[in-house]
Amino acid sequence: MSIKDRLAKKTGDLMVPAPSQEASGRGASPRTAPGQMLAFRSAMRESSDRVSQLETQLKEYDGSVPIRALDPKTIRASKWANRQDFGDESFAELKALIAEAGGNTQPIKVRPSGDGDDYEIVFGHRRHRACLELGLPVNAIVDREITEQGQFVQMDQENRARKNLSPWEQGVWYKRALDDQLWPSQNAMAKACGLSQGNISSALLVAELPAEIVSAFPSPHDIQFQAARKLSVALKKTPEEIMQRAAELADGPSRTAPEVLSALLGAARAPTPARKEEEVGIQRKGDLLVIRLRASGVPQDRVEELRQLITGFLEDVQSSGE
Repeated sequence: MSIKDRLAKKTGDLMVPAPSQEASGRGASPRTAPGQMLAFRSAMRESSDRVSQLETQLKEYDGSVPIRALDPKTIRASKWANRQDFGDESFAELKALIAEAGGNTQPIKVRPSGDGDDYEIVFGHRRHRACLELGLPVNAIVDREITEQGQFVQMDQENRARKNLSPWEQGVWYKRALDDQLWPSQNAMAKACGLSQGNISSALLVAELPAEIVSAFPSPHDIQFQAARKLSVALKKTPEEIMQRAAELADGPSRTAPEVLSALLGAARAPTPARKEEEVGIQRKGDLLVIRLRASGVPQDRVEELRQLITGFLEDVQSSGE
C-alpha cells in the first residue's frame, strides 16, 4: 500500500466536501489527503472566527430585555393599582406625548395573568390607559418570573422614581397589602420596599384616620403626614369633640387643608380650667369692697343680671343693719 493510500485511510473521516468553484469562488477542491486536511483546518478556523464574532455581538445585548408591542385590550390593571385618577392635567399631557410619538417610548412591565394570552400590569397603568384610549399598541416588557411581592415592590419603586403618590394613596396601598397579608409585618414590608418602618407607619396613620375626618378635608390627597400625626394624637385625647367638629366642617363652607387642620385641632384643645380661688376674688380696700370675676366666665348678656344680684344683696345687708 502506498503512502498516499495509508494516509487517506487514516484521515478518511476528516475529509469534508469542498464547496463548488462557483459557490466559493476559490477554484477546485484539493485532491490530495494533505490538501483535504488543510481545507478542513481552514474551514474550522473560519467557523471559530465567526463564532467569536457572534459572541462579541451578543455581549452588546447582555442584560437587555425584549420589548413587545401588545394589544392594550389584553392587559388588565393590577389588584395593587394605586393610580386610578386618569382625569388630571398630568395624564392629559402624558397622553398627548404618547399620541405625538405614536406609542409609549418608555415601556410598561406586565406579567402573564393566567387567563390565556392576557397580562396583568406590574407598573405603567397610566401609559397603558393612554395607549388604550388612543387605540395604539402598548410597548411592554413581559416578566414571566416575577412574584406578587416582587410586583408590589417594583410598582412602589417605579412610582417613587417618577411622581410620588400622595400620603393618602401610599397609606391606603400599604394598608391593603398588610390586610391581605402580602407581608407578615410592617417591618418585613419596609425591608422589601427599601423603606424605613417609620415611612410605613406614617403612611398608615393617614389611611387609618376616621372617614369623618377625611371628609372634612377638600380632598384625601391634601392630608399630609404631619397633619395625620397631630390628628392621631388629638383623637386619643378628645375623640368626641374632634368628630363633632369634623362633621360640622364637612357640612360647612369649603376651607383649605391648613384651615381644616387648625379647626380640628382647635376643637381638640380643651380650655385649661381655672382654679376655684381664681374665679371670684373679693378684697376690702378701705371703705370699698372690690369684687373680681373672671370675665371669660360671665357672658355679656348676663352682666346686668349680676348687677341686679349685687344691688339686691346690698339692700338686704342694709335692712339687716337697721
